[in-house]
Amino acid sequence: MKAFLERLKKMLLHNWGLKLASVFLAFVIWFIVAQVGDPKDTRAFSNIQVRLVNTNLLTEQNKYFAVIDGTDTVRVSVTAPTSVFQTLRASDIIAEADISKLTDINTIQITYYAINTNADAISFDGDHDVVQLDVENKISKWLRVNYRAAGTVAEGYVIGGVTADQTSISITGPESVVNRVSSAIAELNVEGAMNNSSANVEIILTDRENNVVDPAKLEMSADHVLLAAEVLATKEVPVTVKYSGTPADGYVVVGTPTQDVKKVLLAGTTANLARVNRITIDGEKLDVTGATESMEMSLNIKDFLPENVKLADPDYNGKVTVGIEIKATRERTLEIPVENVSFTNVPGGYVVSLPEEGRTPVVLRVFGLRDLINTLRASNITGTADIAAYMRSNELSELAAGHHQIPVSFDLGSDVTILESGNILVEISKTE
Repeated sequence: MKAFLERLKKMLLHNWGLKLASVFLAFVIWFIVAQVGDPKDTRAFSNIQVRLVNTNLLTEQNKYFAVIDGTDTVRVSVTAPTSVFQTLRASDIIAEADISKLTDINTIQITYYAINTNADAISFDGDHDVVQLDVENKISKWLRVNYRAAGTVAEGYVIGGVTADQTSISITGPESVVNRVSSAIAELNVEGAMNNSSANVEIILTDRENNVVDPAKLEMSADHVLLAAEVLATKEVPVTVKYSGTPADGYVVVGTPTQDVKKVLLAGTTANLARVNRITIDGEKLDVTGATESMEMSLNIKDFLPENVKLADPDYNGKVTVGIEIKATRERTLEIPVENVSFTNVPGGYVVSLPEEGRTPVVLRVFGLRDLINTLRASNITGTADIAAYMRSNELSELAAGHHQIPVSFDLGSDVTILESGNILVEISKTE
């Protein structure tokens, strides 16, 4: 028996194969015990946010980037011993994408690890492997804010003007979005307003087709602007024109000045409008002194408006065309044949005739516009000798027989002034 034990001892101490088999057997026994006591399991964790690191590498290159299609949120399957899940929380799972490893197609591999646990016993498997980025140049530009009133004020009122606390803004963002924006618009609602109105209104960005551009990807220096609208009462008044001065000798102003605007709609406070009943255009610009021809000029009614009153129609520029007709005059002496003179109102019992010495023409001196005076012909002009009027002017109750100088009257119309009208020599006799 002693010899057997010695041989067994020698075999165990000097047989390396048996030693290795013993070690392997021990490991297998330990693994089996470990698996039976703490088996592995796989569990899923949803909505794990991927952490982007080294983003400064893009911002320092003045680049804009954005995650595409929510690829920075991942669902992770975690495989680990059951005991690990007793303390593992979703917040312990870290998913990272390193910007420094950005590919040419703008993707980044996602890597995983866990904190507050034994990472060696855990493996991870995400529902996708990469984060996809949209990367563009980041640019800026300035835009003028187009501000205006929207809506219709109460009847009898108009918008006097709109002011803003700022007239331009800057926008910064991806090149494609910034280049799409063509205008910035701000509107103040004045529907039914009868008094001044103001509000802090949103600035709307639009493209060239007036489509609204979503500013989500843009940085705006201001997204609101304070607008104020002046609301004024209105009043319609006539427009009159007056000239000053006198034309050159031999010329006159014919009629009244003409104008293409007869009335205007004014805007102002009720108190200011109450003092205005008409707009009169006059002054140095309508001076006809020394003029020898007609005048036409374009004036601006705004120059003749009272203080604190303005034109109500924003589409009317205030222009009015004024015309002053100036024509030459002429004085002329005509000799009217006595045959063109007729006798009227001859008293009963008397006969009027022309003596031989009374057959000289009647002198007629006239004045008027040259063009009209030039058309007068002595042979076409007729006159009258009123016997009854002659008797009244000389306080005669009856006529003495003999020669009498009877005034001759002519009617040449209102455009001809008669400066002198001669007499006609007649012979008056009683009837038998």
